[in-house]
Amino acid sequence: MIVFTELTKLTVPRLWKQRSDFFSADAVNLGGVKIDSAGVAFLVRWTKSLKKGRKLKLINADEDLLKLISVFKIADLFDCEQR
Repeated sequence: MIVFTELTKLTVPRLWKQRSDFFSADAVNLGGVKIDSAGVAFLVRWTKSLKKGRKLKLINADEDLLKLISVFKIADLFDCEQR
């Protein structure tokens, strides 16, 4: 499982260069992670990179992220789990 501290417009460009290290995983722990729309876009690309029929599991996503996912109408791309 992958863990980040921040997925924002400031960190996503650096993480994008390392995406092959992350995109093989199918779960990410987002507890306490600061996320903006650039981070959401990163998560969308990640889930779309998984094998067909698989969804990225977002573990401990906070209410703000869940609201963004709802507003962008992309909830069906992810499995969300609270631990």
